[in-house]
Amino acid sequence: MSLQKRLLLFLLIGTPLVWLLALGFAYWRAVDEINELFDTEQVRLAQQIRATLPDVPVQVAGSSSTTATLKDKGGAEPEDLLIAVWDEAGRLTWSDREGVQLPRTSGLTGFREVLLGQAGGQEAWRVYYDTAQQGRWQIAVGQRLGERDELVLDLMASQLGPWLILLPVLLVIMLAGVRRALAPVRQLSEGLARRSADDLGAVQGPVPQELSPLVTALNQLFQRVQQAMQHERQLTADAAHELRTPLAALRAHLEVVQLAQQEPARQQALKQTTQALDRLNHLLNQLLLSARVDNWSRISTAQQPVNWPQVVEQVLSDCLPQITRRQADIECHWPTQGQTPFPVQGDDTWCSLLLRNLVDNALRYGPPGVKITLRFEPTRMVVEDTGPGVTDEELKRLGDRFYRPVGQQEPGSGLGLSIVKRIAESHGLKVRFEACQPHGLRVLISSA
Repeated sequence: MSLQKRLLLFLLIGTPLVWLLALGFAYWRAVDEINELFDTEQVRLAQQIRATLPDVPVQVAGSSSTTATLKDKGGAEPEDLLIAVWDEAGRLTWSDREGVQLPRTSGLTGFREVLLGQAGGQEAWRVYYDTAQQGRWQIAVGQRLGERDELVLDLMASQLGPWLILLPVLLVIMLAGVRRALAPVRQLSEGLARRSADDLGAVQGPVPQELSPLVTALNQLFQRVQQAMQHERQLTADAAHELRTPLAALRAHLEVVQLAQQEPARQQALKQTTQALDRLNHLLNQLLLSARVDNWSRISTAQQPVNWPQVVEQVLSDCLPQITRRQADIECHWPTQGQTPFPVQGDDTWCSLLLRNLVDNALRYGPPGVKITLRFEPTRMVVEDTGPGVTDEELKRLGDRFYRPVGQQEPGSGLGLSIVKRIAESHGLKVRFEACQPHGLRVLISSA
């Protein structure tokens, strides 16, 4: 169900419901106020009669030929109000024409509801009883309850009519208001629907304040998708460029094998072909690893402390054959007791990959017997080697994808340090390269 339909359904149900509740409350208040008004009038009338009792002759007002039969403008009639007075002996001493119907209740003061009239045509009356001169007189003032109900109904009818007429108008206005209020949402959705698949530009134009967070989130998503697509395009272009050379070399070596007439030449060509396949395999593995790192860095939420002693043990175990072959010397320095070695919230597996690439890079490009030092401090991790080092110009480009310093004889893809940088960035870390004196390379990893 659309948002517009939900709002309209809510308003179409809620508005009449609230209207009925308001009508019920108004009816209850009207009944309460009218009862209070008429009860007060009955009390005041009884008090006025009580004040004139010593001068009232014993008579029945209904026997007078001058009894009034006038009606007021509101529809009230004299017979809707009854008055009666009894003496201490219980004799009816004064009443209007209809008051003779009122029953006497000795000693009662206050309101009482009674039924008056003949059987089958009785009506409810509200009677106020009062006493005067220490019980010498009893006064009764009664009013027909139907008069009060008629007044309440007339009052509510006068209010109900305009509301019944205006309710459909109100619903139409709310319908138009909802459609107009949701127009920016329709415009936004129509604009997004018209976009082409490669249009990742920011959503432009003024939007209501309520839609601003949504538009901001969409623009941020478009920006991330655009960066990811650019990254994938760049990776594809770089991979195609880098794969072209080893594939061409492999093809050339295979042609040499086919054309070689003597066995030594054939064996040399096969050896070069094997080396070319190894380089191609290494490059493909690095490309796949680079893609995995990029994907993990976008979705990972590192939340556990990295166990650096366990990471170092794993890295040295993985690199042991290469360490033995290169006759390398590796030292590891830890902070003083009581200090945490470079606290990082991350993933042990990826941090192992980061450190293994640094150690592998130092072993691969360092001379035989190279010395590698791992130093874990409270605020950073340092990896140093005594290799040939790099120039200042080369130092600036270390970590760029597919970059290798000129003159390297060792096979490689130029992705190792790039992978290190991306793993560090995904953990909120910063990588810095420095030249060691008199030669060598120092890699410093610290909090960004």
